[in-house]
Amino acid sequence: MTDPESHAGRTLHRLAAALLVAGAALPLTACGPARFEAQPSIPAPLVPQIPVVVGLYVPPAFRDHVHQEKRWGTEWVIALGRPQTDGFTRLVNAMFLRVVPVAAPDAGARTDPAIRGVIEPVLEDFAFVTPRDAGAAFYAASLRYRVNGYTPTGQLRDSWTFTGYGSVPSTAIPTGGTELLQRATALAMRDAGAKLAAEFREQAIARGLLSADQAGDAASGATPGAAEAPATEEAPRPEGPPSAPPPP
Repeated sequence: MTDPESHAGRTLHRLAAALLVAGAALPLTACGPARFEAQPSIPAPLVPQIPVVVGLYVPPAFRDHVHQEKRWGTEWVIALGRPQTDGFTRLVNAMFLRVVPVAAPDAGARTDPAIRGVIEPVLEDFAFVTPRDAGAAFYAASLRYRVNGYTPTGQLRDSWTFTGYGSVPSTAIPTGGTELLQRATALAMRDAGAKLAAEFREQAIARGLLSADQAGDAASGATPGAAEAPATEEAPRPEGPPSAPPPP
């Protein structure tokens, strides 16, 4: 006859051995860095074009940027360079009459005589928050950008700083924090893109690219040819009987 205590002892031994193996495997999974690339979805902006030709200089520090940070025993490696470069390039091509890539901030005049100025994107700061940091059930990210504006020969004319924010609840994806932080980062990048498209033309850096007449149009929101743009189409008239003519 099998001794019940002996059987129970063997069962507990096997369970302990299984837990030991599983516990030994966990550090192998957790000790590696958490890697991801931001994947924002940035739609084409529905804004009137700024009617000038600009040069676009994207510095290597912006184009190749990778954020690395160790927190709570986890090393985060977050690739921001390619998606932010693609998003910024797509936006400015929609915002201006024509955009010409240039090799340096002072290369505008010698690259294309039509260039009115050169713009340069700079990532000033990236920050993120996890539930453990915040003591709350969400992941959040922020990106602070600066756009420098240069004359065609490279003198700094002005700059403008803006920030994008994004957050997601920690219950949005049950598989873990890497995907949640990736989503929060993508939302922050999308928010920054929306601010760039909507607010840039109101800044001094944009007015410095325009002639006096164009600056007046920009201040009023008017753009040559804007009557044909979808963003300024006349709204459909409501259906119903025509209004009565005024009395004589």
